Amino acid sequence: MELRHLQYFIALAQEGSFTRAARKVNIVQSALSNSIKELEGELGSRLVERTTHKVSITETGMLFLQHARATLASLEGAVEAVRSQDGVVRGQLRLGIMQSLGSYLELAPLLKQFRSAFPMVNVSVRVQFGDTVPELVRSGEIDLSFRAITDKDQWPGIQLIPYMQDRLVAVCPSDHPLASRSSVTIETLSNEIFVDLTRDLPLRRLIDKVFAQHHLKRTTAFEVSEIRIAMQFVANGLGVAIVPSAFARSFTKSWGGVVLRISSRDGRLPAWRIAILRRTKQKRHTGTDTVDLFLAMLPDHLSH
Repeated sequence: MELRHLQYFIALAQEGSFTRAARKVNIVQSALSNSIKELEGELGSRLVERTTHKVSITETGMLFLQHARATLASLEGAVEAVRSQDGVVRGQLRLGIMQSLGSYLELAPLLKQFRSAFPMVNVSVRVQFGDTVPELVRSGEIDLSFRAITDKDQWPGIQLIPYMQDRLVAVCPSDHPLASRSSVTIETLSNEIFVDLTRDLPLRRLIDKVFAQHHLKRTTAFEVSEIRIAMQFVANGLGVAIVPSAFARSFTKSWGGVVLRISSRDGRLPAWRIAILRRTKQKRHTGTDTVDLFLAMLPDHLSH
C-alpha cells in the first residue's frame, strides 16, 4: 500500500465523485479509479459503491477512511517536526470556525499576525458546524475548530479547551410591550411570537432545550439561518428572540431595541458555551506545533 492510495481515497470521499477527486489530486480519472481498485484488492474489501450518478463510501470504507485520515495527519506532523529543526516553523494550520465567532474573536487580525510571524505555514479557514466537526478534528482533516457545546463535550482522541461562555438574553424592538422592563421570565417569553434560527444550528438546539426543560412551548413564526437576519426581523417588530448577550449588544448598537435579562422560576438558564477542539497530542510528539502557536496568540484578539 502506498501513500498515494490513502490520499486518493480521502479525496474521493471528500468530493463524492471520481471526476472531481481526480481534478483535486491532479491525475486523470482512470488513474484514480485504478488506484481505488488496487486499494480494495489489497484490503480484500469493497470501499466504494459505484453507480451511474454518484459514488458512496461503504461502511467498511468509512472505517478505513477514519484511519487513513489519522495516518496522514500523523505523517504530516512528523514531517513538520523534522522540517522545523532549523528554527523555521513550517506546515499548515486548518481552522474550523462558527458563523457567530466574530462576536468573541477578532479572527482576521489574528490570522494576519500569525501569517506575519510564521510565513512558511499555510493557513486555511472553513466554516463548520454540526456533529461531524469532532471527527474532522480527530481524523486530522481540521487541526483546530471552534465549536458550540450544547450537550456532549467528550470525544475519543479530542482535547476540549474551554474558550468562553455567555449568558442568554431576550431581545425585542423598542416599541414592544416588554421594552419597558429590564428582565422577563422564560414563562412570559413563551407567550411571544419568536424569530428563531433553523433547527440544525446549535443555538436553536440550546433554546429548544431551555423551553423543554421548563415544560413550555413557544410559537416560532420565523426560522432563519443567520443571527444577523433574525436580529433584523426583531428590529422590524416581527417577534422576539433569545440570543447570547454578545449578539444582543451588537444588535442594539446597530439596530436599536431592548435587551432583557431572562429569569426562571426553576433556577438559572444554561449558558452559551464555545470550546476549542484539537487532536489529543501523541506522547511521542512533545514539541510545539502550529496549533500551539495559534493558541498562544489567541488571548490578544478577544472581542470586547
